[in-house]
Amino acid sequence: MRKSLAMLVVISLAAAIFAGCEKKQEPIRVLHWGDVIEMANVSRIIKDIKATTGIDVRQERAPAGNAYMEKLLTQASGGMAPDIVFVEVGNIKPMVDKGLLVDLTPYIENDKDTDFNLKDYYPQMIDRFTIDDKLFVIPRDIAPICAIYYNKNLFDRAGIRYPKDDWNWDDFLKTAQQLTLKNKNGDTVQWGFLDEWTIWDSWVYSNGGSIVDDVKKPAKFTLDTPEAIQAVQFRADLSYKYHVAPSPAVIAATAIGQQGTASIFMNGTVAMFYTGYWKAGYFRPIQNFDWDIVMFPKGPTGKRGFPSGGSGYAITTQCKDKDKAWKVLKRFAGKKGQIDLSSQGGLQPAIISLAESPQFMDEYKPKNKKIMLEAVKYIVFTPLSKDWEEINLRYISPALDRVWSGRETAAQAIKPMAAEVNKDFFTKKK
Repeated sequence: MRKSLAMLVVISLAAAIFAGCEKKQEPIRVLHWGDVIEMANVSRIIKDIKATTGIDVRQERAPAGNAYMEKLLTQASGGMAPDIVFVEVGNIKPMVDKGLLVDLTPYIENDKDTDFNLKDYYPQMIDRFTIDDKLFVIPRDIAPICAIYYNKNLFDRAGIRYPKDDWNWDDFLKTAQQLTLKNKNGDTVQWGFLDEWTIWDSWVYSNGGSIVDDVKKPAKFTLDTPEAIQAVQFRADLSYKYHVAPSPAVIAATAIGQQGTASIFMNGTVAMFYTGYWKAGYFRPIQNFDWDIVMFPKGPTGKRGFPSGGSGYAITTQCKDKDKAWKVLKRFAGKKGQIDLSSQGGLQPAIISLAESPQFMDEYKPKNKKIMLEAVKYIVFTPLSKDWEEINLRYISPALDRVWSGRETAAQAIKPMAAEVNKDFFTKKK
């Protein structure tokens, strides 16, 4: 009787300890950035993961850009990195170089899920997230920066035909000039053109220029070629020679809060606004005018080229349960996850069949979504260099800021800057 009672106590204690361990299991932490819409979509995915697999997932958010990397690196230095991280095409290299990301190749090779196949994804994204034959990120979207949003009402009021996808720089400039209006005091009350930030890359690419000699293995900085300098100068001339785009000073005085430059387009005082597809969902609630998108104009010789965003999910090397994290990652970056994340517009799925399906090509604005599929052929990613963030922040941005403010010409700013970049970062590679 005593033995039975003792055994019962032992079993009860074991059950209690086991239950306690179960309760102490930590959720899979997913770090990402995104707006309110994306956070809501992520919450919906997390709820479904819990209901279908029993896995607890917790989303953590950080602002995009440098703040995101700072938070991730701070957490990692303390051994507290999240399990899954959101990775953009521009920040994969430093993450890999710092040993933060797991090589997903073995998980992919051992995965038995027939609904998951890398061949379904845009090969450009798979290639971008593959370094030294190791795939570190499963893409969830692709984002060619090729869309010029235009206010149809302003075109109609001016009696101007809507732009067509085969237009060129000359067509664009003429249109922007026709749609730039001043009042009797000479103050501009309507701008022909504005970009979300000064997006100069497309001007360079469409003019036959480049930033480096080889994006995947850069050995020379090439922004000082005549084609690139001419393109940068053309973008600056939109403000200071042709007066169809506001200067940084005007933008700073006009843009409103978190909406930034988008607020100027939304209030109806800009005819054409250049950015990525991510603004589509943001602009859909506009009711005071009709709008659509057109492809960024071809260069003088008919060339196209677009910078591109694009992102996905990766597992960190500090993750304690990588097998469980892999299941969560697939839910986010697989077909079902991309459907959830693109349900409210603003995201072009990285799975080709979804991008070509009614999921993306829906009846909502913009109507001319087909350009996003065409633009993928012309995307150019930022150089895959561990030093690129430093080069951009310390060299390129300060030099080009002097061009955008009208203090220097493109040649004056770029030529000495390019010489410094090549001397400091690329001459040793020859």
